[in-house]
Amino acid sequence: MNKQQVYNRIAQATIKALREQAETGKVNQFSTDAVYQAIDAAFTKEYASLLENNQALKTALECIAAGQDLTQEQMVALAQQTLSSTHQ
Repeated sequence: MNKQQVYNRIAQATIKALREQAETGKVNQFSTDAVYQAIDAAFTKEYASLLENNQALKTALECIAAGQDLTQEQMVALAQQTLSSTHQ
């Protein structure tokens, strides 16, 4: 997970909420809360993704650490596969 990509997705959610607020032509507590909720939802989504990636990495490391009769090539392949799936 790239920090810049995370910031971009959160910024896009924020801009979308602000654009929707501007289109209504009204700025009030309700519309401002909608922007805050959009930001919170974006952070929550990114945090969930981070936790999911962390769990995948932990599972791969546990598998390698347990030495489940994996060859060196299999350990490398597992590490590479896990890394590529968590860098989306």
